[in-house]
Amino acid sequence: MIKRISLLRRKAGMSREDFLAHWMGPHAEIVRQLPGLRGLRFNVVDRWSPDEAGWDGVGEVWFDSAEAALAAFATEPYLAMLQADRPKFVGEAQWCFVEERTVVPPTR
Repeated sequence: MIKRISLLRRKAGMSREDFLAHWMGPHAEIVRQLPGLRGLRFNVVDRWSPDEAGWDGVGEVWFDSAEAALAAFATEPYLAMLQADRPKFVGEAQWCFVEERTVVPPTR
């Protein structure tokens, strides 16, 4: 399994609360429909170091492979939906694919 990790910064002039509401609301509803999606997680950033590099959120989506993720994000109508939605709340974004290797699992 692979994760696509996205670093997100809200668009200029948008409040943190409005960014989070859109990201975890309407945007999440689009992402949930991606074919082959195995998991979705939102990580709300409390603080970042250095401060000037501050991102507002770190999103995680799981797929069977990087190829499956790329295909899902390129599938219509989701591609068009995401392209129309991102400018509503995203000022800047970067993403990468990672393979998780857990050393100490979190306790509940």
